[in-house]
Amino acid sequence: MHLGLSAILEYFSDHRSDDALVLGTVIATEGSTYRKPGAMMIIARDGSYQGLISGGCLEADLAAQASDVFADGQPRNVCYDMSQGDDFAFGLGLGCDGIIHLLLQRLDGKGGFGFLETLEKALKARKSGLLSLVTSSTHDGFNAGDYALDCGAGLVEGKPELANSPHAPEVAGYSEGHDMSRRYRYDSLTSAAGTVDLLLIPIKPPPALLICGAGHDAVPVARLAVEMGWDCTVVDHRPGFARPDRFPAACKVEVLQPRELSRQIDLKQVDATVVMTHHLGHDRSYLAQVVEASLTYIGLLGPRARRDRLLNEIGATDARVNGPAGLDIGAELPESIALAIISEIHACLNSRDGSMLTPAGV
Repeated sequence: MHLGLSAILEYFSDHRSDDALVLGTVIATEGSTYRKPGAMMIIARDGSYQGLISGGCLEADLAAQASDVFADGQPRNVCYDMSQGDDFAFGLGLGCDGIIHLLLQRLDGKGGFGFLETLEKALKARKSGLLSLVTSSTHDGFNAGDYALDCGAGLVEGKPELANSPHAPEVAGYSEGHDMSRRYRYDSLTSAAGTVDLLLIPIKPPPALLICGAGHDAVPVARLAVEMGWDCTVVDHRPGFARPDRFPAACKVEVLQPRELSRQIDLKQVDATVVMTHHLGHDRSYLAQVVEASLTYIGLLGPRARRDRLLNEIGATDARVNGPAGLDIGAELPESIALAIISEIHACLNSRDGSMLTPAGV
């Protein structure tokens, strides 16, 4: 699950010298809501924050409520009910008809800011994990806000016993896939000492996009990928094109020959690639290597006949390659083509078909 954690962790890094931060987590929703359980925001004492739990309507109020959590350190459950048309919801003009339940908890610097430091290390290493967060408890040994962050290989931050939820192995395995239709689960641990209610959140690194070719039309693709919070790498054999100053600062840009791709880039860490050198021979070389690596998404610029020719030449006619890459949105200029490509990748990684949410005539 890609939760926008890159931006949250960047904010955390900027506030690492703070004595404490407050984390807000959506723990349950009813009806129509902008975000679903697992969505997070992080708040500093000065009222600034990062992350969205709504369309921008509730964040300022939550930042104000965080002052009480900063003051006494006690976690709080907050509920916004937009279904009753109360004064608060009416004043914001929400009209979403949904209910959002959140947990606010203080993360102290002396305690390593809870699981944030471990989460930061895990995502930098592109490791998936499972966050088990206590939402309520009648057990004296656990309180709301307690957690276990299980990143595999015996690495468990927090209270390891919370990682022993009966559903945890299934959810952890599920988070390794790309089907995001199940983004969270609930579970409970019951014993003679009481019941602990858990929200299980699969944690997954941001998608990693590899762009093969650094021509002018690659720039907006990289720009949109970075805006999405994805990890983006651009490769090209031409030093004049593969220049970091042409791409967003967050992009990794490398000069390499097409035949060196699999030796220089760990394709096992790549989720999606777009082959767009506009050169038949170079595209052939890149395509052969990414097809062999069986990436989740492979996009190729150019008409279908060109794609079929290249696949035939590399002996991979059965490979799934999206060519021409992108959704059919009437794209023509580089920026709109980039939008079509990024949209198709996003749909593919989320196991969607990219169709309209509102069918024609409805």
